Amino acid sequence: MSTQAAPGQQNGTLHVSFADLVEARHADVSRFHALLGSFEELFGSIVDARWGETDGAAVALTRRERFVRNGLLRRRRKLEYRLHRSSDAIRTQTHEVADLLHDCDILAIKASHGLEHVPRAVAMQWLLLVESHLLGYLEAHTDTQPDPAEIREFARQERAELKRIEEYYIRSGEKRARMRYVEGMFSLGLVAVVVAAFATAGALELFGALDLGSAAVREFYAATAGGAVGAIASVLMRMSGRGNFVIDHELGRWEVVVAGAYRPIVGAISGIVVYFVVQTPLVPIDGDALTLPFFVVASFLAGFSERWTRMVLSGAMRTIADREPEPEKRDEKVEAPAASVTP
Repeated sequence: MSTQAAPGQQNGTLHVSFADLVEARHADVSRFHALLGSFEELFGSIVDARWGETDGAAVALTRRERFVRNGLLRRRRKLEYRLHRSSDAIRTQTHEVADLLHDCDILAIKASHGLEHVPRAVAMQWLLLVESHLLGYLEAHTDTQPDPAEIREFARQERAELKRIEEYYIRSGEKRARMRYVEGMFSLGLVAVVVAAFATAGALELFGALDLGSAAVREFYAATAGGAVGAIASVLMRMSGRGNFVIDHELGRWEVVVAGAYRPIVGAISGIVVYFVVQTPLVPIDGDALTLPFFVVASFLAGFSERWTRMVLSGAMRTIADREPEPEKRDEKVEAPAASVTP
């Protein structure tokens, strides 16, 4: 993971790689302490480390604290974790262990960017433990090639541990993505629906068509609200189940928030469409049944269930298709076949 390049200057700070630090620890302790300060200034303080007995073999976990701007004035504290490994000095033919070390590196990158707070710290510390086991095994068999059956058994045990870490990473990531999705529905989605409602009222007022005392206006806005609430209720109910709501947790925070904002907007649009459709002759409903409670329930179902909305719209389209005039049939004279006369 780290190169063996000599330390150099980077933005006025001595650039020290983890390989430089490991090499200095085995060669010169005083130089090691001199480089340690520059290394931690770049990557953060070393939380835990496993310093191998072999020159150039070690793994460490660093944590750096910094503050990022969240909004215009608010600043929030952010912890960055990073896993460092140096194992170039170990020569081994056990490719199974090398593959496991590579998988650890990939999981460490995913966990450091895809998780937050406690789950990220747990996953990174867990990966440090696995890499320590792998490096210890390689060091113990530097001079002698282990038995192939022993390698396979060791790799199987460590692979099972990596799978546990990956499952923990996926579960934690999905929980975080769900919370971000809900945040998007309430912080952006509902706000967008309210803003659109006021914009619609302003447009109606410009044309002198806004009458807040009118039953039609109240029913329209009730249908809009019912569709948005139905969409939110659908998401929350699916989240309470297992495996019914899936979202890619490796998306960025903003992408998940925006995806959540779409849901109330789509629900409100579905409620509005159903509100207008049920008032047309396309859907055979008694006019006396078109009351405010009916519109609220119908729009709620439209936002709650996309399948129900498709059924209503497909029924309307079939009604249109059924009412198309059939082509006129031309009167054709059917001539009887000539009788055959047998002489």
